[in-house]
Amino acid sequence: MEKHEQLFERFVDFENLYDGYRMARQDKRYKSEVLTYSANLEERLIDLQNSLIWQTYKVDGMHEFYEYYPKKRIITVMPFGCRVANCAAYNVLWPIYRKSMYEHSYGSIAGKGPIKACDTLQNWIRLVSRKPDKWVICKMDIAKFFFRIPFEVQMKHLTKPIRDDRMKWFLETAIKCDGRPFGLSLDSSNVEECERVFGIGMQVGSLISQVTGNVVMSSADHYIKRVLGAPYYLRYMDDMIFLAPSKEKAQDILFRFESYLYDNLGLQLNSKTAIMPLDAGVEFVGKRVWPDKITLRKSTTLHMKRHLRYVMEHYTTGEITLDYALSVIRSYLGLTQHCDCENFRNKMVEDFKLVRSFAEECPYYEYDPSYYEENPYD
Repeated sequence: MEKHEQLFERFVDFENLYDGYRMARQDKRYKSEVLTYSANLEERLIDLQNSLIWQTYKVDGMHEFYEYYPKKRIITVMPFGCRVANCAAYNVLWPIYRKSMYEHSYGSIAGKGPIKACDTLQNWIRLVSRKPDKWVICKMDIAKFFFRIPFEVQMKHLTKPIRDDRMKWFLETAIKCDGRPFGLSLDSSNVEECERVFGIGMQVGSLISQVTGNVVMSSADHYIKRVLGAPYYLRYMDDMIFLAPSKEKAQDILFRFESYLYDNLGLQLNSKTAIMPLDAGVEFVGKRVWPDKITLRKSTTLHMKRHLRYVMEHYTTGEITLDYALSVIRSYLGLTQHCDCENFRNKMVEDFKLVRSFAEECPYYEYDPSYYEENPYD
């Protein structure tokens, strides 16, 4: 593998840090944190540059919150200045990592995404359904993926193509963050109450974690394709699917792949892992893929209905703005555009009605006879 040197100089170059700032502020320009940073932009970028050069850079001021959909997750947010540094590092390192990425890896990669992943899977299912063997689908999912990758495994794969000690120092600092534990035990069910584990896991919610997840799993992609010979295999971050010509072949690949994950990456598959026939309809990236159609999961449609009801009710009371309400329905229409669910889409549009209760929002509209006696020409 080619080793890359003098990456740190390119990383701390002022123009690259400015590009990192522009990338970090994308779609967030008017947030208070971004506006504060931008008010003294040149001074802050120079301070960031100096802290990196003198290796006094630290990650602090992080805060956590919980994301409840599609499942409960811990999200840790870095301060904006650290996000600028991460984006600047991404500009330098991603082209290097991207060269070794598997062709059918679709998560957090520009120009790919869940829509292309579903289309590719459906095309493969249609292709093998015309072959003589009794093909099956094997769906694999890693247990607590972002919270179980050992720190040594992360550093090993991130620094593999790098021969620059200062760049390695930054990656170590970015992964460790402020030193808090990120790991979770496999049997933990409530992420709010369970104990955190040192030495494993990563901060979820940053560009660095997305890159790290893809880089770590890149070796697993090549193993299942080159060594195990899975003919049709694709991955969306920690969700993986391959097609095999028989159930016995799928079981053999699954057993050997599970051993590789545990021995080399310290990861395990969860209970969602299963082998099923082609026409069973496999759930993947929030959709259900069949040979002749792609539909939304039932849980997804139920969530959409509940969310739309919430939007309509709170728009009525003035708690939600018109822009937000329209953005929700537009995003759902965009999501359903790539699925075979015309009836659901039409029903969703038909039922979505925005009515503002002006009497509750503006009390001065209430009828007051004395007002008109004093102002007869209003």
